[in-house]
Amino acid sequence: MPVTDVVLEDDSVGPYDRLSSSQVNTYRSCKRMWFYEKVLKLKILQIPVLYVGRAVEEAICRTLKESPSLMLKTASELTLSNIPIDTNGKPSRDSSAKWPANRIIPLPIEKRPTSIGELENWALARLEIHLPTALENARKDWARQERKSGDWSEVKYDYCLEMCLNGIRFHLDEVNLCYNTVDDATLTDWRQGKRDHWPAPDGYGYHLVGKHSLSVDGPVTIAEAWEIARPWFVEPESENFSMNAIHPDYWFQGEYDIVYRWDGNIKIVDIKASKGIGDRSGDYVEQLRMYAMLWWATHEKKETIDDLEIWYLGANVKKTVSTPSINEMSKMESELNQLYIDIKVEKPSIENCPATPMPLRGFSEGGVSTTAPVDMVRCDRCDWQSICSGGSGEEYSLVDNEFYIPGLVSQINTVDIKDLNVRFNLEVVIDSINYPEEKPPEMKVSQSNNLARVDFLSSKSQEGKPTYPQLLTKGQNIFLKNVILTSNFKGELTIKVDPLAEILVSGEGLEFQSLLDFRARWNIAGMLAYKYERKGIGRTGREWHRKGMVILNENNSIKVSGWANDWGHQYEMAEEGSYVLLANIELDAWANQIKGQIGRNSRAHLLR
Repeated sequence: MPVTDVVLEDDSVGPYDRLSSSQVNTYRSCKRMWFYEKVLKLKILQIPVLYVGRAVEEAICRTLKESPSLMLKTASELTLSNIPIDTNGKPSRDSSAKWPANRIIPLPIEKRPTSIGELENWALARLEIHLPTALENARKDWARQERKSGDWSEVKYDYCLEMCLNGIRFHLDEVNLCYNTVDDATLTDWRQGKRDHWPAPDGYGYHLVGKHSLSVDGPVTIAEAWEIARPWFVEPESENFSMNAIHPDYWFQGEYDIVYRWDGNIKIVDIKASKGIGDRSGDYVEQLRMYAMLWWATHEKKETIDDLEIWYLGANVKKTVSTPSINEMSKMESELNQLYIDIKVEKPSIENCPATPMPLRGFSEGGVSTTAPVDMVRCDRCDWQSICSGGSGEEYSLVDNEFYIPGLVSQINTVDIKDLNVRFNLEVVIDSINYPEEKPPEMKVSQSNNLARVDFLSSKSQEGKPTYPQLLTKGQNIFLKNVILTSNFKGELTIKVDPLAEILVSGEGLEFQSLLDFRARWNIAGMLAYKYERKGIGRTGREWHRKGMVILNENNSIKVSGWANDWGHQYEMAEEGSYVLLANIELDAWANQIKGQIGRNSRAHLLR
C-alpha cells in the first residue's frame, strides 16, 4: 500500500500542515534556515538542476509505465496518456472508466524483445521520445519562477539522457533477476490477471478481466519479466502530491519514488539525478530511513521494508542504505511526532530557531561518506546569509511604526505584518448566480445594498471538502467563512474563495463583519529578504514587466509585487538586508500567505 486514501472526517491535520522528510532534514541542518523557508515562506533560488531532476525522473517513469509487448519503440509518447483521474487527482477506480492499454492490440510475440539487450534498445528509444518533452516542461516551469537563477542553456541533453539510461539499466537488473528467479506462483498470478490494490502504473487500471492480454504460455519470457518486475511509482498523469503515503495519525507524509515488490520483498528506491557529492547525501539516507518508518506505520506495524536504495544516476551508482530495526523505527516515530508538535502544532518564533547550523558532512561520488570539508561552513552556501546573523546579516532591529518621509508633510504610521488582515466572515444574499459547465459558479452577492463579486480560486478546501454547496439560488441567504476581501482595478469589491475559505448555508458559531469594514490601503515596513522580477509577452503581443520584493520582520513576511513602473527609483537602491517602507499598498492572500500589491499611488522608500 504505497498510497494512503485520506478519510476526511479523521484527518485533523490537513495536507498543508503535515511533517515531511525534507522539513525534518532542513530543521536538523539549521533551525534558522527552516524558519526562513517554512515559517516565513522565503523561496530559495530556483536553479535549473532542481528541475532537471524532475524531468529525468519523469522520463524514466513514463518509460517504465510502457510495455514492449504493447508498443513499438517508435509509438507516440501519448499512447498511454489520458487515463481516468478522480476528483482527488488519483487514477480513478470507477469500473466504467476507460483505460488506454485496454484499447491497444498486443504486439505479435515475434515482435517482442527476447533479451535484456533488446529490452535496453527499446527502452532507450522510449527515453529519447519522453525526455525532450519532460525537459521542455521542466524548462517552462523553471522559467515561470520568480526567483529563477542560472542559465537553462547549460542543461546538457546528452548527460540527462545518460542519467535516464543509467536508471533504466538499474531497473533491467531487476528484470533480469525476475527472469531468472520468478517462481511459478508469481508467474501464474500475473498471467491470470491478479493485481495489487495499488498496481504499478501500466495503462491498464486496477482490475483485469480474465487472463492478462500480454501473457504467453510456457516458461517466463523476458518481455513478461519486464511486466512482472515493474515497480510501483507515482502515476505520471496524477495530480501533484495526490499519491502520498500518510501516517495513520496524519501528521507525517512522504511520496516514494519507486517501490519494488514483485518477489514479496519490499524495496524502496530514491532516484537522484546527481553524483551524490556533498552534504545533501546525508539527507537522502535519513529520508529513506524515514520512509521505512512510514511504510511500517502505514501497514499496521506488521510489515517492514527489506531493502533501501539510492540511485545516483549521475555517478551510475546504486547505494544501499541499512534498513532500521523495529526498535529504531519506533524511536524515530516518537521523535518525529514530538518534532511535529514542536514546530507544526505550535508555530515557533525566530528566537526558538537559532542561527547555529550543524557542521557540513562529507560525501564523495556515489554518496560515499568521506572527510567533512574543513574550509567551509554551512552558512557559506546558504541563500539567507545576507539577512541572517549566522552569515553576514544582523538580527532584525526595526521597532518604529511612525515615519517621516522626505516630500511628505504628515507622518506615515505602519501596521505590523502579523496584524494585516484581508479575511472576513460575511453574511450575504446571492444577488445573481450562474453555473458554467464543469466550473465553479459565477456569483455576485449583496449586503445592505453593497455588491461584491465572488471569485472561486479553489473548488476544494484544505481538508479536501468542496468550498461551496451545490444548488445555490438567487435570493438565498448564505454565509462566507474566512473569505478574502479585496478590490479590483475598478475599485469593485471582490470576495475570493481559496482553500482556507468556505461558503456555508448555516452561520452558526460565526461572528460576522460588514463589507464596509474592508480597508483598501495599508502601510508596512520591514527588512528586504530579496527582490525578484518577471517579464513576458501578453496575449495582445505587448511586453509586460513586474517587480516584487519579500519583506519580513522577526516572525512574519509578506510578498509585495507590482508593475515595474510603479515601484520608483528606490527599488533599485534597496539590497537584501535593507529596511524599507511600503506605503499605500493593497492586500491579497492565498492560503496562509498574505500578499501585497504596489500601485500608481503607492510608494516604496528605503529607510536604511
